[in-house]
Parts: sequence; C-alpha cells; structure tokens
Amino acid sequence: STQSTWDWDSWLSNIALRQILQDQGTVADKTEAIPYEQGCILNYLAYTDTSGYMPIVVDTKSDPARLKPDDLYASNMHKPVIAQHAAFLTKLNNGDAGWLREKFARMQDFIRNYQTHHRNIGTGLFFWQDDLAIGVDNDPSTFFRPNKSSASIFLNCLMYKELKAMAYLAQRLKLDVASVQYEKDADTLKMAVQKNCWDEKDGFYYSVDINLRPITNEPSIVFGHPFVLHKGMPRTYDGLIQRIGVWSGFMAMWAGIATPEQAKRMVSENYLDKRTFNAAYGIRTLSKLEKMYSLKASSNPSNWWGPIWGISNYLTYRGLLKYGYRKEATDLAYKTIMLFGNDFKKEGALHEYYNPENGEPIINKGFQNWNYLVLNMIDQLTGQKTIEEF
Repeated sequence: STQSTWDWDSWLSNIALRQILQDQGTVADKTEAIPYEQGCILNYLAYTDTSGYMPIVVDTKSDPARLKPDDLYASNMHKPVIAQHAAFLTKLNNGDAGWLREKFARMQDFIRNYQTHHRNIGTGLFFWQDDLAIGVDNDPSTFFRPNKSSASIFLNCLMYKELKAMAYLAQRLKLDVASVQYEKDADTLKMAVQKNCWDEKDGFYYSVDINLRPITNEPSIVFGHPFVLHKGMPRTYDGLIQRIGVWSGFMAMWAGIATPEQAKRMVSENYLDKRTFNAAYGIRTLSKLEKMYSLKASSNPSNWWGPIWGISNYLTYRGLLKYGYRKEATDLAYKTIMLFGNDFKKEGALHEYYNPENGEPIINKGFQNWNYLVLNMIDQLTGQKTIEEF
C-alpha cells in the first residue's frame, strides 16, 4: 500500500505521538523520532516551489508535476498548519530552527501565496477556493457553495496561529524584520476576524459569505433608461455572517482570538446548550438545531453534520482551558475518555466519528490519527507533563 501524509492530520497526530514519547519513550526513542517528524515538514517543502503552492497530501510515489493543479492560485492547498507544526518541533528542539533554514523561504512563499491569492481585500479574511479537502469536509458554510465565497472561521483561526508560528520561526532564524511583519499580519487578521466573524446576536463566531456583487457606478439599462442601480445607498459591508452553528466557531477560543467577554458568552450560550452543541459524548460538530443535521455514515465526504469527532472535542477542550474554563474542559475531557474507552473495550479499536447521544461508532474502524490526543487530555487531568501544540 502507498504510504501518504495529509496536512493537518500529520501535524496533530505528531502532537499525540510526542505525548506517547513523553509518557513512555526512552531518550533514544525521542531522538529517533526527530528526523521523521521534521521529515513530515521537509517532505511538503520539497514539493513546494516559489509559487508557494503546497500539496494537501503527498505519498511515496507522488510526482511533483502531477500534484500541481492547472491553476495554482485558484485551488485549495495545504491548510495553514505547516509553520505551526515546524514551530512545535522547534520549541521541542530548544528553539533551534537550524533544520528548517534551507527551506524556510519556501514556507514564506506558501504564506505569500495565501495572502495574495486566498484573501478577500474588503474583509481581510482568508477564503476557501472551493470545497475540496477543506478538512471539515461538508461544513455547510463551504460545502456546495460558490467558489471563493466562504471566509471560513476554521481557516481563519488556523491562519492566525500560522502567522504567529511564522513570527516565532523567523525570530529563531534571526530574520527579525520578517518576524515583526508576521506579528503585524497576525494582529491585522485577529482584528478582521473579531470585526467580521463575531455575532453579537448569538454570542458566537461564524464563517462569512463574501460572495457579493461589486459596487459599481456603471449605468445599466433599467426600464429602458440608463440607470445606476442602488446608487443612493450601496452596500456598506463586505461580507454576510453565516449563522450556521458549526463547532469551528469554538476555534476562536483555541486560537486566542475571542475576547474574554466573548468567550464567556460562547461558553454559556453555545458550549453549554444541550439543544445545540453539548452532547453526552462531547461537542456535536453541527448544532442539532440546524436543518442539515445528520449522523449518516459517509467517507466521501466525511460527515461533520453532527457526529462527535475526537479532534473537535480536543480543540474545543484546549480553547476552554486557555480561557480558564477548567470545569467545562475537565467535563469535555472525561466525555472524550469515556467515548474512546468504551469503543476500545467493545470493539478493540477506535473509529473516525461517533453518535453524540450514545457514543456508538459510526464509521471507519481502526482510525487512529488525532484520536490519540485523548492521551494529552488524560495527562493534563492527572497533572503529568502535557505536550501541547504551538
């Protein structure tokens, strides 16, 4: 079989792997892992040229020429997690980023590609080009929506953390001017997300629809006469908030974008609401009140219309901890431990996603990947040294 690595999967499973090495690995084990971990990143950078296009998945037989889409700047690419992964490993390496120096320019090209071709000028938000391989496959704010229309809260939270990671890496490589610029870019994006994605009505962060017609002063023929339609009061906004209750709104806490006041409302009005997100085994990936809510077993796309995923539980858990909601975080950790513990006890394996009400597995027996981040939760609960993402 072909051995392949996927973008955010390899990053997050590495966080779990490092926890296992922390708990049970010898010094030799930890040292042996390093070239493989760094290799994950260096492999992707080897497939990245000055265009900045970085593939989403590579395998042992990948042909660089075939990996590139026809239009490099109108296709989804690697999620903005490569710098976060590299920063995580660099921190483990006592801040030594020397292993990355030779290829760091390609990482900068990758970020430049996102900033130049995947960012909406009006809102300052990043958008998906289409709904191919967006990680959260059928997120309704992007799934089957027009191309370039979805300024996803998931994508923008990842990008904020990615820019912070770039600032750190540049600083470790003594590229101080670049480091300062990435910090500024991160601050600018944080303000854009707070301005455009926060919904005061619901106390939650949402994705934004940027698929709006341009404002024009060019007349068209209306009722037989030249006329500039809506000239007296054109739109004053650059996006429309998508009030679809998707779990990735909680990523604004994971990323550190939410203000403390916003986090308080997110927890009390959304996280704790059993009608929407809060279920017996964790966080529903889609609010149960949404019309498209479904627990159907599907692999193409994977189903994020409600089932519990280990990764959404974990990232929401991290966000709760970050803002001091320890009781709620502990509760979510125990739910996740019970979910996987019951599955392993009964099936001898874990699955990809689960029924929120009874914890029954839905699909893909043997799925491992980021599910092992439950070990990071266990170590946090028991006061052990915990490995965390950058």
